[in-house]
Amino acid sequence: MQSVLPSRIVIDLPNWVGDQVMALPAIHRLVDGNAGGETTLHARPPGRRLFEALFPSAVVVASPPKASPITTARRLCRDSGRFDLGITLRHASRAKICLRLSARRSLGSDGDGGRLLLTERYPVDRTRHQVFDADPILEGLGLTGVDPRWRPALPLELVEEGARVLRRAGVAREGAIGVAPSCARGETKRWPAASYGELARRMRARGLEVVVVIGPGEEEIGRQVASAAGQPLPIAGAESDVAGLAGVLARLSVLVCNDSGPMHLAAAVGIRAVALFGPTDPRRTGPLGDRHLVLSRDLNCAPCPARCCPVGSATCLRELPVDRAERAVLGMLDGG
Repeated sequence: MQSVLPSRIVIDLPNWVGDQVMALPAIHRLVDGNAGGETTLHARPPGRRLFEALFPSAVVVASPPKASPITTARRLCRDSGRFDLGITLRHASRAKICLRLSARRSLGSDGDGGRLLLTERYPVDRTRHQVFDADPILEGLGLTGVDPRWRPALPLELVEEGARVLRRAGVAREGAIGVAPSCARGETKRWPAASYGELARRMRARGLEVVVVIGPGEEEIGRQVASAAGQPLPIAGAESDVAGLAGVLARLSVLVCNDSGPMHLAAAVGIRAVALFGPTDPRRTGPLGDRHLVLSRDLNCAPCPARCCPVGSATCLRELPVDRAERAVLGMLDGG
């Protein structure tokens, strides 16, 4: 590859919150590397406000996930025509079709139609953490690979927004312990709501403040956790977009969570995470940084890509003891 920066570029961003957050260090490199050019970020609507806040020099265009590649390409190009350079941080063929239509030069991974649809492809080394997936593109453009220690500076207005959301939910003190019981990929990645509820009950018995952190459409699992705790628990986040959720997490002390978007978002805003891993591989998608703790049962069948347990037991998270999570949280609060 030959670098064409600065230039007029479009960067197609991942769909899922966790993937978006893991891509932030690469986006940072690309936006900074294109200083003097024009950068457009193509995002999904729930993440638009976060990208606008973190990358104010870029234009953010949002389109729904089911929009056709042709419609999306027309939307991206309607003001100034085709881009000089298009980069997709997704592996989906739909993204690559869109880039082929909207940019003269298109870069992305070599799988899922990349060899046919893109002008330049790069391999993905799945033995490394996902944060490094875009390194071949960065290096080919003459940029330094990602710094996994880089963290975005969350604007104060988002942190204050998070504080208001927590106050409305009934959280009385700053630095509460958050429990985030949901995740995007099926039951095998979820610690049971009953376990989260029991952990919350134990924390409350120690005089600690606990809040259930959810996203839009996750109200039922929030209620299940509160019911399992046997006492009222504040539930926050149901009306927040990704930027609002980042603000909520920034006001917590520790987040207990599955391998999920909130886990990565907590790590990005500087909050320590107790991350509960079952079928997925923390070496690939674990929280970035050395301040977090990953708990798993270290079963021989993990990592496993299946959405439903192929042996029918799904014990990788269901039987992870509450005692282990409790000790991890208390150790973090004690400075361990």
